[in-house]
Amino acid sequence: MRLLEAKKVEYSVSRDAISSLPDDMLAKILSDLPTKLAVSTSVLSKRWRSLFPLMTRLFASQHHFYLDDSDLLFPEVKIYFLHQWFRDFVGKTLSGCNSIKKLSLKCQDGHISFPLADKWIGIALDRGLVDLDLRLTTRELKEAVYLPMFIVFINTTLVKLTLGIEIGAIGINPFKVSLPVLKSLFLHGVCFRCEQLCYMMLPGCPVLEELSFEFYLCTYLKHSSYLNISNKTLQRLTVHYNGSMPYSDFVTFDTPSLVYLDFSGHAPAKHFTKPDNILDSLVEAKLDVDVPEIQRQTGDHLPTIIWWVRNVKNLTLSSTTVKEMYASDTELPSFVNLVKLSIESDTKKGLHCIRDEGYCIGPSEVKVLEIYGFRGSVGEFSQSRWFLCQMHLLRVMRVEIDADDDIKKLQLISDLLALPPKGSSKCKFQFL
Repeated sequence: MRLLEAKKVEYSVSRDAISSLPDDMLAKILSDLPTKLAVSTSVLSKRWRSLFPLMTRLFASQHHFYLDDSDLLFPEVKIYFLHQWFRDFVGKTLSGCNSIKKLSLKCQDGHISFPLADKWIGIALDRGLVDLDLRLTTRELKEAVYLPMFIVFINTTLVKLTLGIEIGAIGINPFKVSLPVLKSLFLHGVCFRCEQLCYMMLPGCPVLEELSFEFYLCTYLKHSSYLNISNKTLQRLTVHYNGSMPYSDFVTFDTPSLVYLDFSGHAPAKHFTKPDNILDSLVEAKLDVDVPEIQRQTGDHLPTIIWWVRNVKNLTLSSTTVKEMYASDTELPSFVNLVKLSIESDTKKGLHCIRDEGYCIGPSEVKVLEIYGFRGSVGEFSQSRWFLCQMHLLRVMRVEIDADDDIKKLQLISDLLALPPKGSSKCKFQFL
């Protein structure tokens, strides 16, 4: 009986342990929770109702404010009232903070106007905002014409900016950009002309170190423009075409500090006015490129981008890229600095398309070779054999086996281990 009573006392104490904490400590705990979860604690009791506002006053600078209009509670309430509550909540929450460092604002159902979103961002910037993730959607012209006036383009506090602004086929007028301390810029689904990105946004970011964007061709444009990425401080660049363009563009770089490039989409056309050494600073590159059918006959697209990355130490090639290299019989440069090579393959592309003896990549210092999606085709074995013969400094060959069952996987492993003697006697296989 005494044992049962002791357990009841212990359970009662542990159950009320959180409630026994002081308000400022509970507010600190809320600052570590996602915003939606932190707000939902307000329904627990009268005391908890005041803790979220207390958190915004004491620990707002330590909290990542994630405000998403798709997280609205009470789905049985009419949508009009829900959005009104959301607007009131966001305005009150941001205004009640003494300091805001990180804010994600997502209003993608079109019920939040651009001027109102701009007002909220202004409140956050006045409180020292350094990291903003903004996602907005509209199909109305009156909203789109307000975009160039957004305070997000002219401020002195943002260090990291992520923009996802969907405006359909509506054009954006030229705008001024002044972001003197911005180091990271991510553009997703933003319908900009090349000129706006290259000649308005980038010059307004004098200390930019990382740029990532999906290049969207607006439907009102008949063709895309010349893309010139020019920034002296840029170190990391990700360019993803969305596949809307029927052919390649001229792409040039003036990025002497660039060390990382992730490029996907149509292989760019060669531009004869730029020197060949425009990307000699690169250390790592990832390529997922193809050549448009209407430009395949010119034959100068794939060699252009391959030449860009000839000095890298780490190179990743998608299955599409490998297929294009083999199909076009692209002459490869000597990758004299290459230390790690990663290749993807699948049932229709990549190493599966290789026949005969395989593809020669020339002399290199490759120490780590990775092959993903290996299924044991003739082409895959041919290329693997060539790699093993060529790479005299190879230390690790890492292979991801894509087999239907364990028996086939073991057979493929056995066949790989039985390949002819390796160029490097110190090479070891690792199977994933």
